[in-house]
Parts: sequence; structure tokens; C-alpha cells
Amino acid sequence: MVHQLLHGCLSNMSNLTDLISAGGSGGGALFTIPVTKSTTWTPPFDGTAVIHCIGAGGSGSSNINANEEAGGGGAGGYSRKVVTLSTGTNWTMVVGAGGASVGRNSNGNAGGNTTATDGSSSLAGNGGGGGVKGSSPTAGAGGTASGGDINNTGGAGGTGSLNGKKMNGGGAVGILGTGNSGPSITASNGHYVQIYYGADSDVQSPQFENTNGELRGGGRGGVFAWNQGTPSQAQRPHGGFLAGGGAAMVDPNQGATYYMIKAGDGGIGGGGGSAENYNVGEVECSAGAGGAGLIIVMYTAIG
Repeated sequence: MVHQLLHGCLSNMSNLTDLISAGGSGGGALFTIPVTKSTTWTPPFDGTAVIHCIGAGGSGSSNINANEEAGGGGAGGYSRKVVTLSTGTNWTMVVGAGGASVGRNSNGNAGGNTTATDGSSSLAGNGGGGGVKGSSPTAGAGGTASGGDINNTGGAGGTGSLNGKKMNGGGAVGILGTGNSGPSITASNGHYVQIYYGADSDVQSPQFENTNGELRGGGRGGVFAWNQGTPSQAQRPHGGFLAGGGAAMVDPNQGATYYMIKAGDGGIGGGGGSAENYNVGEVECSAGAGGAGLIIVMYTAIG
């Protein structure tokens, strides 16, 4: 039954398939159950578990004025708690939706809150804020968290500006502490394009398994998507697991005339990147969406 539940959950979230597994993949590993949509959940076993609540990320803003800037979206908050599970107790699980992508000349949308409660324990990872465009742009704020043994605020989106280029990546979820914010480089260091990257997760490994209920496997921030008169040259503008999406720009100085450009979406809980149309007529540019929230239940003991 548990394997069927896992298969059903994971089939709806393809970018989790390589990250989450059920017991037997390593010494002493126990069941790990992802909850990807709001539901009333009944534990399949009595036991002890760690519940991880990740709020949804906000989307970046989209700008068409060369004299203004576009802020990246903030990441969702993160809460975790050691709980005692009983097959006779139902949990109300609410999974926040990522902030929706916006088109040209718009502010971003906030991500939804993710909560888990059984009446005695109540965890919340709140959604990150949407980026704001303008002459005094505002990065999407990281979502707060509450109710857990550990409660970390998500990383804010970026708001830096360099060499006249004014778009920024999204923030990342923080597992070890406050999440990483979108880069805000303010002086050229020979690698100024990094200002437009999404923030990396503060946990890095190719996968995670259930070892004492720890959450690992965070990803890298999305790279910069740049329209140079041809469709986007970026290889991976979208953020990895828990990471922020990269920014995007259409620049007439590089021959862009009519191609559409879209900033990177945040990974699970990550903020979306912002988009800049550098005064290129009717060329469309869309900001990256915020990553959806997620609840993960990691059993540490059964019975």
C-alpha cells in the first residue's frame, strides 16, 4: 500500500522521482512519504517520524523599462518537527501552490502556505513573496515558518543591478538556516552575469534517503536565460530542488527582435526568476513561476 501511495505521489512530481525513495535503498532506511497536494492523510504505521513542511515560492516580476529593475521571487519557509504518528489520527495536509508566472510589466505573485496539523502539532512553511518591478524594486521576501523544532525563513529574491542589466534570480529554501537569497553583486568581478542566477540550496547532494529523518538533496540555482537574437541560450534556467530560478533578458543590443523569453521557475519551494525586456518593442518576456510547496514524512521508527 505504501509503495502504491509513493508511486501515485511521485508520478505527479517528476522532478522528485530521483530524489525521494522508500525503504530498502540503504542501510536502515525507512519509509519516506511525499505529500504533493492538499489532503487528509492517515499514517500507514504507528511510529516516530520527522515531518518537513516547505512553503511555496513566489514568482519573479517582469519589466519592460530599461530604467527600471525587476526583483526575483522569494522562497518558501521551512519547518520540521519530530512527531509521534498513529494510524488512528488523521493529519490535515495543505500544500501551497507556487506563485504563478506573470507576463510583461507585472509584479510577481506570492506562493501559498504549506501546513500540517493533527490537532496537537501544527507546522507551517509560509509562501515566499512575489518580486516587485520599478525604479525602486523589491525582492520577494522569504516565507516565514512556525510550529516546528526548526523553523527557517526562505531566501529573498535578488535585487542587484550591474552594468545596466537589471533582472534577478529567485531565492532558495533554507534547510540549515535562513535560505540563500538571489545573488546581489554590485561591482564587476569579471563574472557579473552570476548576478542573474537563482540561489543555490544550502544542502547539496545528488539524492537523499531517510537517515534519521534528515532532508538532503538540494539543487543548484537556475542559470541566466539571454535572448541574443535566437531563442534562449540557457541550458538550465529552472532551479533545482529547493533552489531559485534564473533571470531572463531580451536585449536589442544583442540583436533580439521578436523571440519570446521566459525566466526560470523555482524548484520545489524556490522563488522564480525575474524577466527584463530591454525596450525591445513587442517582444514578450515572462517571469519564472515559484516552486510548489511540499510535505515530506520520514519515518525514523515503526511500531
